[in-house]
Amino acid sequence: MENMYMTVINEQQELESINLSDVEFIESDKRKIIFYIGLKKYYHLSTKTEFDELLLKEGFVSLDRPNLVNLRKIRSFDEKYGKVFFEENPTPDSIFCTVARIKIPFVKNLLQRMVAFQNDKTLEMKPDFKRKIQHLIKGIFE
Repeated sequence: MENMYMTVINEQQELESINLSDVEFIESDKRKIIFYIGLKKYYHLSTKTEFDELLLKEGFVSLDRPNLVNLRKIRSFDEKYGKVFFEENPTPDSIFCTVARIKIPFVKNLLQRMVAFQNDKTLEMKPDFKRKIQHLIKGIFE
């Protein structure tokens, strides 16, 4: 078997890449697929919810039900149509992700704060909003 890599969750709940040729056996337990390499167990990522939880600290946020967006890659936001783009001057052919209507104010405020953070400016935040996004901003710029 040639080298074939797969992204999995290790026992510390971190993403890791394993080579399938190193796997000694694979087990299925309560709808979970477990890969064994020596004494270590690695778990297959099987749901978007698992990705949501693991990638939040990496700056990925679910802005709409079908997507996870890397906040660091957003370059423009069309508030009217609820779309984020990954280039500053999007064209009709540009790739985008949709933003759920309920999350549009969140995205708008978050992006304003991200820009302020990058430019060493401050925007006053209400305490409850600050708690919601504080961990996201730290994770994005650290």
